[in-house]
Amino acid sequence: MKRTTKSSKILKPMGIAMFLLLLILFNCKGPSTVDTHPVIWLNTYELSFSASEFGPSPSPLVLRIKNSGIEVLDYNITDDANWLIVTPGNGTSSGQVQEHAVAVDKAGLAGRDEPYTAKIKITSQNACNSPQEVAVTLKMTKEPPPEISVSPSDLSFTASTNGPNPSPQDITVKNSGKGTLNYTISDDAAWLSVNPGSGSSTGDENTHAVSVNVAGVAKGTYTGKITVSDTKATNNPQVVNVTLTISDEPPPQIAVTPNELSFSARLGGADPGAKSIRIRNSGKQTLNYTISDDAAWLNVNPGSGSSTGQENTHAVSASIAGLAQGTYSATITISGPGAINSPQTVRVSLDVTTAPPPPTSNEIAVSCNPGSGGTGTIVTVTIQISGNTQTITSFGLDLGFESTMFDYLGTSAGTLTSGWGGFGGNYTGGVVKIGGFGGSSAIPIGSVGSIAVVRLRVTGGAAPNGTRTTIQIGSFTDDIVGMRTSPGAVAFTFIR
Repeated sequence: MKRTTKSSKILKPMGIAMFLLLLILFNCKGPSTVDTHPVIWLNTYELSFSASEFGPSPSPLVLRIKNSGIEVLDYNITDDANWLIVTPGNGTSSGQVQEHAVAVDKAGLAGRDEPYTAKIKITSQNACNSPQEVAVTLKMTKEPPPEISVSPSDLSFTASTNGPNPSPQDITVKNSGKGTLNYTISDDAAWLSVNPGSGSSTGDENTHAVSVNVAGVAKGTYTGKITVSDTKATNNPQVVNVTLTISDEPPPQIAVTPNELSFSARLGGADPGAKSIRIRNSGKQTLNYTISDDAAWLNVNPGSGSSTGQENTHAVSASIAGLAQGTYSATITISGPGAINSPQTVRVSLDVTTAPPPPTSNEIAVSCNPGSGGTGTIVTVTIQISGNTQTITSFGLDLGFESTMFDYLGTSAGTLTSGWGGFGGNYTGGVVKIGGFGGSSAIPIGSVGSIAVVRLRVTGGAAPNGTRTTIQIGSFTDDIVGMRTSPGAVAFTFIR
């Protein structure tokens, strides 16, 4: 009797389990081995969101549902949290995938250590596995979360049948939020790859190479997606759409020369002169391209073009307005959506240097033009300074010459004294006393230029042919006292 009782205790739970199994099989199976009911299929049974108490609501996620059985699946979706929203709230599938946006409204939710949890329930009256549930977690921090920033959002590759792979292109990923962004990168196409496949950013920008392998890919247009994910990011995930077009005819190809440009300018001076780049299609078909750059001081004109083989010229200019001393670098990018080697780049450098220090030679000189001539020749005598070591607000000097060789015609201001008042010259017997007062138009330290111009007419008198005579300066007063003459005299040759 005891053995019989023990056996019945063992068999009883086994019988219950068998009964439940048969019940499930009966619900999902008919009398034969062929399914006779719809079956709810989900792409995931867990969804995770992250947000900050002080930031925006996280980006919606997608829940995919389909009927993996037979007949038609009619279903409804409900949830148990007032912060959770699923749209649309029902659907029908005879095998096709239906997408439902799952969104979070975090208004009124406070940051805390433990996550908020909820359940999404999918029910169907005729599905053998109804209901199905998706667990949802929302981690709400008190600190702003990271945010994924990826650029560009679209990439396009072109190749020819049995031709080479197109050139890789880059995407950049950075954290435009707070904290640290730890992300992974995935794709959904066998012909597509991204390297490296993960990264970390606290605000710095990371570059990832996107490559396409066209081996074994037939003629046609293909699409793929690159997904950048970090479950802690408020806008997780972010997607880059990729298009690959393969045709029988070889695609266009960008040829650009030169691939480097350099500019230089002095701080406070004029902008450097413009340079040019030349672009043409070295492949087949028509190349339609656009030009962009990554520096505010750089400009390319025109910013686009088209080529079936001819070379187009684009002017490249640099502006130093607002720039400090230093070396700047930038990149010009030429992009052609159908070109096999798009994009192509031109590196640009701009060197902004300080102006050289003002000269300190502290010299004053005299010159004449022409240096020889006959009777009636007008001679211009220029008195100039270079590198004065003190500001000149007034000066006086004597210009001497042989009165038998020249007639005095007059004195005028130089390039540095053109705004001076009371400027002039008084002539007496071969000596012109020159002077002036600058007032607010003082000559600054380190200046180079003329301070007076005297005009003479050659008379010659009875001087024989080839006579040499001297024109000289001296008797300096006021702010030019102490300046070194270099030269202080100049020779003129009389030609009869």
